[in-house]
Amino acid sequence: MEVLAAGMMRYTREELEALSGAPSSEAQALRWGEVLASLAAAGFSGDYEGLLASDEPVNSRGRRASGGGRKAAAPQFSEATEMGAWRNGDSGVHQAIGEPFDQCEGVEYDEDDSDDDYDGILKPAFAVDGEPDFESGEPLDGFEYLRRVRWEANQIPRVKVAKIDLGAARKEQTPYMPEIPDIPKCSPDLCASKEWEDSFITYFSETRLTFSELDSSDGPSVSGAPKNSLKPGSSPEMQIDPTLTMIRSMDAVSRATTLQNYTNMIQSYDTLSRNDCLWLFALCIAVQPPLDAETCASLRSLLRKCATILAEKKDMDDEVVMLNILMSISGRYFGQYEK
Repeated sequence: MEVLAAGMMRYTREELEALSGAPSSEAQALRWGEVLASLAAAGFSGDYEGLLASDEPVNSRGRRASGGGRKAAAPQFSEATEMGAWRNGDSGVHQAIGEPFDQCEGVEYDEDDSDDDYDGILKPAFAVDGEPDFESGEPLDGFEYLRRVRWEANQIPRVKVAKIDLGAARKEQTPYMPEIPDIPKCSPDLCASKEWEDSFITYFSETRLTFSELDSSDGPSVSGAPKNSLKPGSSPEMQIDPTLTMIRSMDAVSRATTLQNYTNMIQSYDTLSRNDCLWLFALCIAVQPPLDAETCASLRSLLRKCATILAEKKDMDDEVVMLNILMSISGRYFGQYEK
């Protein structure tokens, strides 16, 4: 303790903590009893009754740990024999506390600690008692209406498990994806061998590399024509064999678009001509990676169409060779073979 000027004293934290229970716990209980009695006489006791903490443990939500009925217990001041008086003017209060001081004894609460749902949206907003009278017809007042609502709520289980028949739901579902048939199986005598495919893929890769180097060279422009995609059947250029100048006059987008257009055109064909195979081969040489989804779909359609035509072949001819070339390009090189 340090004595300051004007008779003031300064206490350390340890000294204050030591004085918190001085001179004894009984005296402290008596002191708090006097304060509460004074507040009760002034009409403020209800606002400060919570300051009297009971000996009962408190859980993490600030509630008492007792089970069953929710009774709030106040401290028992049984050791004190008399409480000091509080006077205001002519009015005064003198209360003896020879018996336990418990203003909350006998108070019951409707809440149930075991039900966390009542802390949320399921907590009743209005307290009603009694059973609903359904035989009286429509509810005559709000209390009867609330009784019926509470009764109906009690009939509903807290957890409802829905049983859904997924099989019936799938049968009623509207099909949104087309059923695409598998790639037809071709005759082994007309299909290319594994050794031939490996050799051809090597040659095709080298050809694409050579074209890419030529296309990206700094040489003079080979054509001053606008770089637009060509639609088979509508352009006279598609009726003749493709040339290097014609392919280089297209940009990357035009080449991919022309390949897609040509693949869509041959879907209605029963056979492929030499001109068709030359254009498809040239466009596959020139198309630049990475391929977008539309181009990959066109290559898979090309593979499927070539396999369909080849499956109907019986004898070896030039068309069989061209079909094997296109199937190796779309299936092996561009990875559209089924796994």
